[in-house]
Amino acid sequence: MRSIAAAARIALRTLQILIWALYALVVFAAVLGLRSIRARRLDRRIVTTAAGVSLRRALERLGATFIKLGQVASTRPDLIPTGIAVELAKLQEQVRPFPIDQVRRTIEEDFGVALERLFSEFEAAPLAAASVAQVHRARVAQSGELVAVKVRRPSIAAWAALHQSIALRFAHLLQAIPTLYLLAPVKSVRQFCAAVNRQLDFRIEAANNVRFRENFSNQPEVVFPALIPPLCSERVLTMELLEGVRETELAAAGIDPRRVAALGIRVFCKMAFIDGFVHADLHPGNIRFLPGDRIALFDLGLTAELTPQDRLLFAQTMYYMAGGMGRELARHMFDLCQRTGPIDYAAYEAEMIEYLGRFINRPLGEIEMASAIGSFFDIFRRYGMRMDGRYTVLNVSFLVVEGLGKKLDPALDVTAQARPFLEAAVMGGIGAAAAR
Repeated sequence: MRSIAAAARIALRTLQILIWALYALVVFAAVLGLRSIRARRLDRRIVTTAAGVSLRRALERLGATFIKLGQVASTRPDLIPTGIAVELAKLQEQVRPFPIDQVRRTIEEDFGVALERLFSEFEAAPLAAASVAQVHRARVAQSGELVAVKVRRPSIAAWAALHQSIALRFAHLLQAIPTLYLLAPVKSVRQFCAAVNRQLDFRIEAANNVRFRENFSNQPEVVFPALIPPLCSERVLTMELLEGVRETELAAAGIDPRRVAALGIRVFCKMAFIDGFVHADLHPGNIRFLPGDRIALFDLGLTAELTPQDRLLFAQTMYYMAGGMGRELARHMFDLCQRTGPIDYAAYEAEMIEYLGRFINRPLGEIEMASAIGSFFDIFRRYGMRMDGRYTVLNVSFLVVEGLGKKLDPALDVTAQARPFLEAAVMGGIGAAAAR
């Protein structure tokens, strides 16, 4: 009976997904028609944007797991065309909160005592509610410390397992289509699912928190919220309450936007080129600014770990980009990528040189970074080249640059901030730099 019930759940949910897929097709047709009429043309950009809008709306209606899956997919410009990735990045962070009685049940099940014995105060209304969890302000009963309590959504792990099995079945079907084989649908979906699963286990986030705090222990201007270990579990994470401001509120808080913009670049470069341990979910919702021109980083469940070889290859990519070295960049990326067959290397090299020439020596504020990233990976798709997913942390770095540079200091010289880290990595100085 249990197996029949499970099969029925899969069948019902698959039917719901198909219905929303049909809805997405209707939205796609409508957006495509309206935008092409308005522009008086039909081109690839309009098609991919329409596809992105329709996919985003369908994922929003399919619920928390699919929202998170879409958010993860938006960070993979090597797999997702620009127009689609830009739309998926808009997937809502604020979702409907779940009731306080379910919050209470989760906490009491995990710690075995009444909520009131753990917290002398606990606000019923959440500070924030996202696709995986919601956060409540509370006061620890024993110490009196104000904290933020992050509680996982009930049943999300079970639903995630069901949705992932369905997504993998669709991926196997897609992989049979020759034109989609290079995208490796099955491998890509497995990577997305693994990323979602890591964010569902808060013990992983707690371990990441400890590691980041150790890596930045001598840099007080970079803050990660301290944990309350006795009040952390697989489904609950209790940490110090850091009430920073967003990038739009810096002036009122007396924070220098230029200093924190430059600091943001250095923080990422240290993670990527010195530590080899990178926050892979950096976006404005996970960044706050504190008095004293400090940066606080949150939501540490999704990370990327780079070997020394990874760091060197990634640094070489950034180094060639920063120096406008188009031919060197083309050869470097050609050697890194998997290919479906022979390519016209001269044409590919010319495109890479032309691409880089459009952005070199231009102020950051003049560059639409999301579009620049998408164009970079579009070249590889056109030539049947696929980069290893580990190197798409490059996307994360550029998004951070866009957020902390373009919004805070359009004239920021990213190259000047990043060059010491790049040179240390490229010249084999990772170990020496880390020791300083």
